[in-house]
This record gives sequence, structure tokens and C-alpha cells, in this order.
Amino acid sequence: MFTKTICAAFFCASVLASPIANNTLSKRGAVLSAQFATESEIGGRFILENNLWGESAATSGSQTSQVTSTSGNSVTWHTIYNWVGGNFNVKSYANLDLRVGLGKSLSSISSIPTSWSWTYTSASSGLVADVSYDLWLSNSASSSGASSSSTFEVMVWLSSRGGAGPAGSQIGTASVNGVTWKLFKGTVSTWTVFSFVAPSEITNFNSDLKPFFTFLTSNQGVPSSQFLVQAQAGTEPFIGSATLTTNSYSISIN
Repeated sequence: MFTKTICAAFFCASVLASPIANNTLSKRGAVLSAQFATESEIGGRFILENNLWGESAATSGSQTSQVTSTSGNSVTWHTIYNWVGGNFNVKSYANLDLRVGLGKSLSSISSIPTSWSWTYTSASSGLVADVSYDLWLSNSASSSGASSSSTFEVMVWLSSRGGAGPAGSQIGTASVNGVTWKLFKGTVSTWTVFSFVAPSEITNFNSDLKPFFTFLTSNQGVPSSQFLVQAQAGTEPFIGSATLTTNSYSISIN
């Protein structure tokens, strides 16, 4: 397991890309290739972010992301990448970033239902990567993740390939929603990171994210007065090549 990992999925200012016109019932978006290219989805409910925030650590590589269809509040998308060099550094966090329902305190949230069906359409034998949710807390309801006002980053790793490991070190296990997760704690910049790592790969995740926060408020001293200000779902590659396809993804904050 890599111990030099920095697993913050930084949210950066970016340039919006326009969708490609398509006459079919399925909405096919632009192919995002620029470092911080983004595209609004489902009327602003989500933003697709290419987010190659760590690409400077690679000796070579590239990554593209694209939404291939939407249905109701569900999105189908994929990201394709090939990264060489900088084995211990995350290169990117291509993700869907929820933009509605945020700014609520943990105590006022009743549930965060989510469904994520994904697969590696292709993956190199030496792939090192994770597939994860990245959830951000703050003392300020109007702030965003990975900022000076961030207090806690909560990651839920559904997959960890090639020895990829979260920031910090394992402090125990956590039983949440019937799964015993490895629990890691670390520090990135000015905030504390808690990472729940699945014991084996979960490619069809239909669950509620609120119990992860309940565990942290009950067992790790995270105040229930904290505000949930950002909720992302994507992948962090370190090294290797892959096509990660999300067949369907949805999330709501109630």
C-alpha cells in the first residue's frame, strides 16, 4: 500500500465546454480533454469535471471524460486515461459533482440515497487507482470543498487497485450499511480526511451515504453542525491506463 498518497480530489476553477448537438434521445456531451474542463449536466444538477489537478507529477499522459446519456436524474459517463511516471501521486479526479441540495448541516440531513453502477471497460495490468466518493464538510454553508474553509473530507472508496491507499493511516474498521470498511485518517492541507475503504471491489453500489457521517459523529468527533458543501463521485488514477465507465449514477441529499 502506498503511504505517500495525497487523495484530496481538488475542485478547481474551470472553463465550461458546450455539449455536442445530438438528435437522438440520449444526450451525448462534449469530450472534455483540457486540464480543468467541465460541463453542466441535467440543467445544472451535476457538473462533469475532467479535473487533471495532479497531471504535472506524470512524465507523460492524458485523460478525457464524456457524458454519453442522461435519464431523469441519472447520468451515464466514462473517463479514459493513460498516465506514466509519478507512481505515488494522484494525477486527476474525473468526477460528477452534485450542485443541488448542498449547504445543509449533517443534523438536518435525513438521508443521502445514491446508486452507482460502474465497470472498468479496460484496465492495464499495472493500474493503480481508486473509485470513490469525495464528500466535503465546512463550518460555512456557502463554501466549497478543498478550500481554506474546509474542515473534513470524507471519502468512500468502492475500489482500490494496485495498492492505492488513502491519505493517512488505518485507524480501525467501521461497520456501515452492512459492510465492514477499513477506516483511514489523515491530514491534507488544513483539513482532516476520513476514508472508508471497501474490503473488496463494489461495482454496483446502492446505498445511503448518511450513515457514514453518523458513524463519524458518533465515533470520531465530527460535529453534526458541520455543513455538507460538496459531493463528488469519480476516480483517482496514480499510474496506468483504463477506461472507467459509469453505467448509471444518481445521488440526492434529503
